[in-house]
Amino acid sequence: MALWALLVLVLPLIAGGLVLIFGKKLPRQGDWLAIATTGLAFFLALYLFFQVWENKTVHVSWSWFQLATGKTSIISFTAGVYLDNLAVLMLVIVTFISLLVQVFSVIYMHGEWRYHHYFGYLGIFTFSMLGIVLSDNLLLLFIFWELVGFSSYLLIGFWYEKDAAVLAGKKAFLFNRVGDIGFLFGIFLLYTYLQTFDLTLLKNAIATGVNQGGTFIFPVLTGQADSVTLSYTLLTLAGLGIFCGCVGKSAQFPLQVWLPDAMEGPTPVSSLIHAATMVAAGVYLLSRCFPFFTEDALLVIAIIGALTALLGALAATAQYDIKKILAFSTISQLGYMVMGMGVGAHDASLLHLVTHAFFKASLFLNAGIVIHAMHHAAHEFSDEHSDVQDIRNMGGFRKILPFTFYAYIPAAAALVGLPLFSGFLSKDAILTGAWAWAGLMSQNGNLLYYLIPVFGFGSVLLTGFYMAKHCFYIFFGESKLYKEPELLRENKTAEASGLLLVPVAILAVLSLAFFFSLNPFSYAGSWVMQGVSWQKLLTGQPGLSGGLLPAITTYLHDASYISLVTAILSVLLAVVGIWLGWLSYKKAVTAGSLSTITAPTSGFSRLAYYHFYLDAFYEKVIINPFMRLSGGAAAFDKNFIDYSLNTFAKIMVVLAKLIGWVDRWLVDGTVHLLVKVAGLIGRLGRFMQNGKVQSYYIFSLLGLILLFLYILAF
Repeated sequence: MALWALLVLVLPLIAGGLVLIFGKKLPRQGDWLAIATTGLAFFLALYLFFQVWENKTVHVSWSWFQLATGKTSIISFTAGVYLDNLAVLMLVIVTFISLLVQVFSVIYMHGEWRYHHYFGYLGIFTFSMLGIVLSDNLLLLFIFWELVGFSSYLLIGFWYEKDAAVLAGKKAFLFNRVGDIGFLFGIFLLYTYLQTFDLTLLKNAIATGVNQGGTFIFPVLTGQADSVTLSYTLLTLAGLGIFCGCVGKSAQFPLQVWLPDAMEGPTPVSSLIHAATMVAAGVYLLSRCFPFFTEDALLVIAIIGALTALLGALAATAQYDIKKILAFSTISQLGYMVMGMGVGAHDASLLHLVTHAFFKASLFLNAGIVIHAMHHAAHEFSDEHSDVQDIRNMGGFRKILPFTFYAYIPAAAALVGLPLFSGFLSKDAILTGAWAWAGLMSQNGNLLYYLIPVFGFGSVLLTGFYMAKHCFYIFFGESKLYKEPELLRENKTAEASGLLLVPVAILAVLSLAFFFSLNPFSYAGSWVMQGVSWQKLLTGQPGLSGGLLPAITTYLHDASYISLVTAILSVLLAVVGIWLGWLSYKKAVTAGSLSTITAPTSGFSRLAYYHFYLDAFYEKVIINPFMRLSGGAAAFDKNFIDYSLNTFAKIMVVLAKLIGWVDRWLVDGTVHLLVKVAGLIGRLGRFMQNGKVQSYYIFSLLGLILLFLYILAF
């Protein structure tokens, strides 16, 4: 089974590589190859699912590499495949969503000049996410984690001829790196003390640790001579470091600003990123590392998740771009999942991850059909410069795109959390867990813990509001973009292919609650929640959080009314939100001209539209000062360091020339002069020693005369 799992992993990579290299030479630029291999990976994932689910856990590892730390000491690192209920469930979801997105993209991306690159990037993206799912240790997981970031950069900036797409891809990449620094810190903090990256060994060590007055003593691990002692604070920091990876990848406050801009990528890419791959990786990481989080770390996680859920929902209420509304919705729903992890509703968060994968993929793919139709309408019947993604320019698509309408509504209902739809089960499970957690934590009289479920319920109201307004603008009323909408339907430009309609139909059906629980009104019987419960995934060992999870389970059992009250309250809030959305729509609909995406002029709507000025905050507080610092450093480098070096170099050149002149004319000149004088004296001596007696007499006489003159002078 481990070999089958590895085959599931490499199939998308092989197909992606072949399409990237030979795509232009393959029939249809290799899209059939990418789809066929992803389909094969999906069926293999199904096989693994039925083999592993509720049956057994498969863990196979092998030696990866070794490092010598001394003459005789060697550290060995392993890599392996880990298959449990959560892993095989994620394998199925990732390969299934990727398959549907690729099928949808055949029509949606038809005619793109980099068509084969698109399918190649999708293969690499799918491979990277599957690697995260299968990794059995933190180091290997981090490598695939970074590959997901790289491949998402390629996909978000796919239309690199657009400046906005390039900036969006760069923004997503950099903000994810910020979170990954914390993630890396957490990984190596654990490794420094426990000397292993293996998740199974780490969990076993945590499970057998002993808490002695805030200090944890862990047993001896391989390669250690003694037990390990860690303070509660250090363990909390390690857990928060790991959580930083989730904050970046799953777009949590305050690093969520990259996700709305990521809509610059193709719409099917948005569906894949938002549904089951990139943004879901953070929640998957929290589940895998849940034993490493202390109660204080979980409290921070709960607060960040609840705040993200509320801020994302508030921002969505002020948007009019069809994809940005769904993007902020994703931020809010991811906040729910993270909040659920923080309050100990571990299984509820994973259920919401699963349900959200299907209904959010459906929403984005259906939005792609709508945008496709709007582009055609703008080209055929109206001004090409009108904003085709502004929902205020839409209307009447209920009649123009009936199939899309009937596929869109179930997914939207699931997102809102209406009964009979999947989101109702998972969202209520999280809210119930949050309420129970707040009740348990506030037993000491501190009611501030109830802010977490209050934020959650507030997000339910806001979700109903913005999704109702979203649907009313798109599907009801009259079209504002063109006067003869029936022409578009007759031309069959938007719903002409089954390759577009089949994926959205499948996803719409999977938005129903029946697929996740035989009782669509209760999450208690959900096969997903039972399979990914903390008792099974964590083998009954909740880790550093101690008795928190068992205590919440007991609290819910004793206060059974919480589930019923939560369900009633959440449905009422969703209905009120829908009603408010209807009122807002009726008030805003006027027989005006075509709209462009413009910011509200004042009030809270403007604040929400600009996402509470987080981008402006980063721009002014971090980016601009850093750019000024970088500019100052560059100027200092150019005007001082470079100038000093250049001036010093010129001085050295002048000095070298001066030394060269001195050497040439003084040193060498003196030597040459002495040589010439010596030569002259030598020639004179040779002239005097010529072997002639007459010459000797003359020289002797001259010498005598000179001697006589010298005596007379002195």
